[in-house]
Amino acid sequence: MPDDTAVLSDVRVLDLSEGIAGPFCGKLLAGLGAEVVKVERAGSGDVSRKCPPFIGDDPDPEKGLSYLYLNTGKKSVTLDLESEEGSQVIKRLSREYDILLESFPPGYMRGLGLDYTSLESLNPELVYTSITPFGQDGPYQDYQGSDLVAQALCGLMDTVGLPDREPLKVPGNAALYTTGISAFSGTMLALYSRDLNGYGQHVDTSLFETMTVAQIRASIHQQFGGAYQRRPSALVRASDGWVSPGLETGVREDIWGQVCELMGVPELAEDPNFNSRDARREHQKEVLDIVGRWAASQPKEEIYHTLQGMRTIAGYVATAEDLFKSAQLQSRQYFQPVNDPRTGETMYPGAPFNIGEDAWSQSAAPHLGQHTEEVLCGQLGYSAEELERLRRQGVV
Repeated sequence: MPDDTAVLSDVRVLDLSEGIAGPFCGKLLAGLGAEVVKVERAGSGDVSRKCPPFIGDDPDPEKGLSYLYLNTGKKSVTLDLESEEGSQVIKRLSREYDILLESFPPGYMRGLGLDYTSLESLNPELVYTSITPFGQDGPYQDYQGSDLVAQALCGLMDTVGLPDREPLKVPGNAALYTTGISAFSGTMLALYSRDLNGYGQHVDTSLFETMTVAQIRASIHQQFGGAYQRRPSALVRASDGWVSPGLETGVREDIWGQVCELMGVPELAEDPNFNSRDARREHQKEVLDIVGRWAASQPKEEIYHTLQGMRTIAGYVATAEDLFKSAQLQSRQYFQPVNDPRTGETMYPGAPFNIGEDAWSQSAAPHLGQHTEEVLCGQLGYSAEELERLRRQGVV
C-alpha cells in the first residue's frame, strides 16, 4: 500500500499505457507514493513483458527485465478494453481516480467510449495523459513511430556521428525515456492546476515534440547562425577507456600554463597556436593529439578528477560498471535495492530528481493480473462469481 506520508500518497492512477514512455511516467508517479493500477491486456499483458533481456535468458513474461524495471510499485489488473464489460470497468474506476495514462493511437480510446471527453463527463477532475508518437492531431497523427523515428525526425541524429559518415542514433531508447519524463512533468502540472482550479485536463504528449525540444540548440543555430555542423569527436583514449578532456575550449586562460606543466609540455603555454581558446579551437586536432599522448598512460577517472580539480570541463566515458561504483551516485543513494522473488535483491536506478529525504521508494513490479480481484471485488464490489464469469469470458 502507498505510504500515507509520501508526496503523492493521496493520488490514484490508472495506467493503461504500454511499452516504455507511459509506464516510465507511471513508475515515477508510483515512486512518489501514488497508487498506480496498471491495466494490462487479458491473457498477454504489457508488450514489454515479451521484450528481452530476460532473467536467465528464460522468455517467461514474468521475467522480462524491462517490464520489471518500468513497473515497480504498481498493481496489475488484466482487462479486455474492447469488451463492453471491460470498458465499463474503466468508466467505473475513472470516477474514483485522479490520473489516467494511455498510449494508444489517436482515436482508439474514442472508439471505446474511453476518450478524455467521455470520461471527463464522469469525473471532471480527471487528469488524462495521452502519449503518442506525434500527438492527437496534425497530419502525422496516424503515423507509426518509434525511438529511432523520433530521434531522426527531430533532428537529433543530424548532429550525432562523424561529419563524413551516416548519422547515428543515441542508443538505449533515449527518446522514449525522455518522453516519459515529459509526460510526468505535464501530468504533475495538470494535477497542480486541478488542485487549484477544481478541474482536470487532457495532457497530450508526443515523442516528436519532446525530442524537438531536446534539439532546440540546433534549431536556433539553424535560424540565426547557419547550418549546424557535426564535428569530430573530442575524446582521447586513456589507459582504461575514453576521456573528454575539454582542453581545446573548456580551460580558463589563467590555468592553461598549469595544464601544460601537468602534461609535460610547458612550452605550449606560450605557443601562439595554443595559448588562447580561439587558437586551441582552430588547432583542435593538434591539441587532442598532444593530450592523447599524455592521457594514454593515465586511468580515465584519475584524469577526470585531476582536470576537474583544476576547474576544467573534463569528463570520461563511463561504463555501466563505472556507474554502479560512482562516488557521486553512491553519495546521493541513486541506486536502491528492490527485493523481488524473481530476481532476489537487485539494485535499481532511482528517480531523476530528489524531493526530501524519503520521498522516493520502489517495490517489485506486479505479476500479471496479481491485483485483479483486489481492484474489481475490493473497490468496485464485484462478487467472486462475477469475477469468475469474467475470467471464463476472457474479459480479465
